[in-house]
Formats: sequence, structure tokens, C-alpha cells
Amino acid sequence: MKLVQSNPYRTLGLLVGASTREKERQIKRLKQYIEAEQEPEDDFSFPGLQNLNRTVDSVTEAASRLNLDNDRMSAALFWFYKGNEITDEPALETLKQGNINDALQIWEKLIIDTKEDGSRVWKSVTSKNCSAYHNYFVAAFLSNGNANTATAIMANLRFLESDFIQDFKAISTDDTYKTTKKELQLLFLKQLESEFEANGKSKTLIELLKKQQFSAKDEFLKDSLQKPIEYIEQKIETIKSKRKADKTDASIFGKELHDSCKNELSYLKNILGENDIKYSTIADKVANEILQCSIDSFNENQENDSNQDYLAASMKLAMTAGTIAVGNLAKERIKDSISMMDPVSRTGC
Repeated sequence: MKLVQSNPYRTLGLLVGASTREKERQIKRLKQYIEAEQEPEDDFSFPGLQNLNRTVDSVTEAASRLNLDNDRMSAALFWFYKGNEITDEPALETLKQGNINDALQIWEKLIIDTKEDGSRVWKSVTSKNCSAYHNYFVAAFLSNGNANTATAIMANLRFLESDFIQDFKAISTDDTYKTTKKELQLLFLKQLESEFEANGKSKTLIELLKKQQFSAKDEFLKDSLQKPIEYIEQKIETIKSKRKADKTDASIFGKELHDSCKNELSYLKNILGENDIKYSTIADKVANEILQCSIDSFNENQENDSNQDYLAASMKLAMTAGTIAVGNLAKERIKDSISMMDPVSRTGC
């Protein structure tokens, strides 16, 4: 995960909470090492876990990303901090040695209780283990697959849902920086979502989050679901324009609409449920446009005495619309249209 692997704190080899003086001293030190074509072995960049090619420019750029409070907070959400000297220090030293599994085990024992039957449950978030929740998440993504992604994200959400985030905010930013629990969760999740999207896995993230309980859940899911809804609405408008320009081939356009939106509709249905007003509204819009493509194709080809088998194509398209429609009005319209096109119904046989 680039948010962790390319984190400005990692580039500088610092932990969250480093003072301005520590930052300036480290920048100067790193530039000296780079000029000497050497790599320091005692900072918190953990090059043994993931490659880190530092240059003078990358160090300067990383430093600039830690000047403003909001930028520092954004970066802190994806890097280590020392909240418990007794447990975090040995885990971080283990990471310096390139041993990710031992570090993960140290933090995991603090946050997860394994029962006699093998079941695993979260421990309560306390002042002694709150940093373990966060650091476990960061290590899991720095490890590149050595820990369960879902467990790691849930761990950090539990941390961000706790009251101990105020201490985390205090060491990450100045006193003037004001934020809420919900705002921090949204800041974390929106960055996470961008990276999951870049890897084509945004739906995996949403599937995970919908099962959890946290303060920003409803707001985040609402914003995330808006993207597929907007995509579908744009497709409807595109197909509508094509249909009006060429009614003869409208059945082709209707199929195009179905094929291009079926994954997004399935996704929305899975997240929201068929009876949700947002889902039913967008589903009926798709169904109605597909049906209109069916009707226009049928009428246009019939009027022109087409030799094409337009009836079969129009009927199939109308039936496809019927599998999408949710509302009674849309369903009745589809039913009436199918009856109108059905030669048996129209001849009364």
C-alpha cells in the first residue's frame, strides 16, 4: 500500500510525533548519507521490509508534506507511533531487523484474545493497547501480505472509534488543529478508498465496511455509493441520446445499457438492498430506458416493414427490463408493453 510504503514519515525515517527539531536534524542527516551514497540503519524507515530509494529530492518532498497540520494528520493515519514504550519499542526494533511476523505477533496479542475453542475476539481498546491497534494496521500493510487485510483495517477503525485518538491527534498536530472522531475516520477511509480504487478493489473495501460499526459509516457509504449511481445516470443519458437519434437500432442500445450497468446495479443492490429507495429509483430508471429502447425499436421496425427479427429482440429486451425493475409502476409498464408486442395477445388467440 503506497499510503504506508511511500509515507513521508517513512521517507524521513521518523515516527509520528517527531518534533520539528528532530525532523530538521533527520533531514540534514539523511542528505549527508545520500550524498555519501549510504543508507542509515537506525531510523524508522524499515528498508528491509519494503524497498526505499531515497534521494535528496524525495526527502525534501517528504518534509514539505509534513508542514501543515492536515497533511501531518493524513500521513500519521498510515504510519507508526510510540504509544506504549513497553510494547511498541520492542516491536519497532523487531521491524528494524526485518522481522515483520514477530512485530505483528507482539501487537496482535495486545488486541486479539484467542479463546480455548480457537475463536478470536477483539480486546477492549485501552490506553495500554490503543497504539497496538493502529501499529498493527500499519505493519500489516507494510508487510505486503503477511497479515489479514480485513483484520488490519478493522483494527484501525476500532482505534479511530476510541477516545484515545485525541492523544494521537495531539502528538501528530499542533494544538490549533481541531477535528472530530468522525472527521478522522472519513480522512482515513477516503484515502484508503482512493488506493483501493487504484487497484480495482474498491468494492472489496465497501463489502468489508458495511459489516462494521463506526461513527462515519453512514456518511462514508453514502458518498462512496454516489459514484456508481452517477455512472449509471450518465450511461442512461448516453443511451437515451443514441436511441432518439436511431430508433431502428434502439434494441442494440438497450442491451448496451444493460451490459454496461449490470455490475454497478448488482453492487448497489448488494450494499443497499432491493427495497432501498436509492436502489429502487436508479434500477427503475435503467429498466424504463431499456424498455423504451425495446418499444422504439419495435415501433420503428414495424412501421418500416423491416425484414429483421425485431420482435424477438424487442421482447427479449423488455423481459430484461422486467428483471431489473423494482417499483410497481415500472413493472406494470413493462408488463403492458410485453402484452402489446406479443402477437398472441394482440390477435386475441
